[in-house]
Amino acid sequence: MLRRLAVVLLVGIALVTTGCLDIEETVTLNRNLSGQAGFSMKVDAEPLVPFMAAMQRQMQGKSGPPTAQDLAAARAEMLKDANPKEDFEKDKREMAQSLPPGVKLLNADFTQNGLKSAASAMFSFENLAALRQVMFDKPSSTDADQGGGPQNPVSQPFDGLEVKDQGSTILITSSVVDPMTGAKSQMQQMPMDAAMQQQFAAIFKGLRVAVKITAPFTIVEQNATRKEGNTLIWEFDTSKLQTMTPDQIAHGIRVVYKK
Repeated sequence: MLRRLAVVLLVGIALVTTGCLDIEETVTLNRNLSGQAGFSMKVDAEPLVPFMAAMQRQMQGKSGPPTAQDLAAARAEMLKDANPKEDFEKDKREMAQSLPPGVKLLNADFTQNGLKSAASAMFSFENLAALRQVMFDKPSSTDADQGGGPQNPVSQPFDGLEVKDQGSTILITSSVVDPMTGAKSQMQQMPMDAAMQQQFAAIFKGLRVAVKITAPFTIVEQNATRKEGNTLIWEFDTSKLQTMTPDQIAHGIRVVYKK
């Protein structure tokens, strides 16, 4: 069932239980390559209600589309799994204490309205190598023993960020977060009729992944979606992610700066 979005930042989530998803990462660099980084995630789990209701009917041996009563029961069950903000405040303090050397938590917030949730965190970092070590989801030995669920693609949101000093230039690359990979792999193992497959596809309709990099350097080359001042913005939706090869996912973000 649905877990609160705060877990994305602090404990980790099973993305198979999310609905419309909006993920945004920001990195603002200083000339010495220290800076600030942000991560935000918004989830609207309402599109998941019909799918969960249909799954429940199928498990009960019933046919036909979910009734209003089925939908209400599924929605109530998902709301029951949501945790209060007090848990987030406790987890936030724990996360601040567990960050790698050279990284500090500046701020974190969590809001929830029914099945809509939003979480965000802002960090300062001394260097990008330290930022790469930020981990929201640390699998326990119990999870490993039980096989766990799909890998959380945002467990280390800045892990794919790489910087190479090329003499007169700086190359920054990063992989693209693809939340659909693990979710599709697990959900497609479930028995689904044609109607449920359509509902499953609708879950990812509102998916958006964005990365923003701001730096005080001259841009030599880049492959961003668009540019606003010194900020390069990469944006990916469901249709774009579905057409990208594994290599394009791995190297989807690239910019060369002149020192």
